Amino acid sequence: MMRPFGYLCVFVAAFALFAPSAQARSSRNSSGRYGEKYRLIEGDSDDARERERKREEERRKREEEAAKKKAEAEAKKKADDAKRTAAAKPAAPAKPPAPAKPKPTTAARKPSKPGTGAKTDDAREAEAAKLREQADKEFEKGNEEGLLAGAQLLRQILTDYDGTDAAASAQQQMDLLLADEQLGPIILLAEAQEEFDAQHYRKARNKFQALVQRYPKSEQAAAARARLAEIERDDLLKKTVYTEEELEEARLWFLAGNIHLENGRKGEAAAAYRRVVEEYPGCRYAVLSEEKLPSAQGS
Repeated sequence: MMRPFGYLCVFVAAFALFAPSAQARSSRNSSGRYGEKYRLIEGDSDDARERERKREEERRKREEEAAKKKAEAEAKKKADDAKRTAAAKPAAPAKPPAPAKPKPTTAARKPSKPGTGAKTDDAREAEAAKLREQADKEFEKGNEEGLLAGAQLLRQILTDYDGTDAAASAQQQMDLLLADEQLGPIILLAEAQEEFDAQHYRKARNKFQALVQRYPKSEQAAAARARLAEIERDDLLKKTVYTEEELEEARLWFLAGNIHLENGRKGEAAAAYRRVVEEYPGCRYAVLSEEKLPSAQGS
C-alpha cells in the first residue's frame, strides 16, 4: 500500500519539476528559431508586395509612355499626309481681278449740284441707286468693255448725284478700282483719252499725269507720256476755254466747300474742292480750291 503511494508522489514531484522546464523550452523554441522564422517570412512577404507594387507602377508608366508615343506618331503621320495631299493638289487658276462691290454707306447730305432743279432727296437717291445697279451689271461682264462702262456710270453718279448713299458707295468702289494695278491704268487712260478727244485738255493733262505718277511702269503710262508730250508741244492748254456758265458752276462749288469747312464738315468740303480742281482745272476757282484742300483734309 505504501509503495504505490510512494511511486505516485515521486511521479507528481517529477511532473512538477518537468512542466516548467518544458514550458521554458517551448517558449524559447517559439520565440527562437520558429518565431524568428515567422518574422523573417512576414518581412519577406512585405518586401515582395513592395517589389510587386513597384513593378506594377513601372509597367503602367511604360504603357502610358508607349500610348503617348503612339498617339504622337499617329498625329505626325496625319499631318504629313495632309501636307502631301495639299502639295499634290493642282493650284487653282488665278482669276482676273474683279472690281470689289462695297456695301452702301450712309453719307451726310451734300448740297445738290447747281442747276439740278427741285428734285427731292428721295428722287435723287432712287435715280442714283438705279445707275449703281447698272454699273454692277456692267462689271459682271468681266471684260474691258464692261469695266469701262461701269466706271463711267460710277463717275456719272459722283458728278450728278453727289451726297447720296449711292454716290458714297460709288466713290468707295472707284477708289478700289483705281488702286488695282491692272484695272486702274486702263480706267485712267480711257478717261484721259475721253477728255482729250473732247478738247478738255486741262482735264486730260491732269488725268494723264495721274496715270504716269501712279503706274509709271504700266503699258498705259507709255501712251499717257506720248499724249502729255503732244499737249506741251502743241500748247493745247491755251485752247481750253471755260464758258461763263462753267465758271459760275465752279464758283458755286467753291462756295459750297467754304460753307462746309466753316461748319466743320471737312470731308464734304474736301469733296467740293476736289470737284472744282478736277472739273475746272486752271480756272481761278480751281487755284483757290487747291489752296483750301490741305485745310479740308486736316493737314
